[in-house]
Amino acid sequence: MNSPPDWGRLLSNIPLPEQNLAGIAAGVVLQRLMPLRLGGPHFLVRTIGAASLAAGGATVTGAWLAARNTRLARPDALVTAGPYALSRNPMYVGWALAHLGVGLLRDDAWMVAALPVASGAVHRGVLREEEVLAAWFPAEFSQYCLSVPRYVPRLRLGWRSGRPLHPRWMPRARKKWL
Repeated sequence: MNSPPDWGRLLSNIPLPEQNLAGIAAGVVLQRLMPLRLGGPHFLVRTIGAASLAAGGATVTGAWLAARNTRLARPDALVTAGPYALSRNPMYVGWALAHLGVGLLRDDAWMVAALPVASGAVHRGVLREEEVLAAWFPAEFSQYCLSVPRYVPRLRLGWRSGRPLHPRWMPRARKKWL
């Protein structure tokens, strides 16, 4: 019989980037003091916001599920499955998407403007985390860095046996850039 999940440990494994939370809070406060709305068609802005929030939530949830058996604060192994096979930091990407989505849904220009500042602060933390992982898992992390981008998954034209496909019509000189 399986033992019940340790929800306290599982929930503590979700890093809540304080930088994004601070950016959201600053946006709420500034919006109340000096309202500043986003331009553009209201329906389109809200639709993009909802999509961004949903994508962020799905990304964080997928990353959390992939890492559920590893304590992220002090891992005993690298998590390279699920979203971690596409991005080394899918939870941070998910939180950034959620931050953007909340700002767009609220039509809050201050909150959206806080995103680059929050992302820069998160990036500095990621660099520190990567130094630690490189020290704990030197060979594995080095290979992982070579094969998986830090944030945004690489776009490919297609896959065959894990390799990108090159269209036959593409001139030979251009193929080397893909």
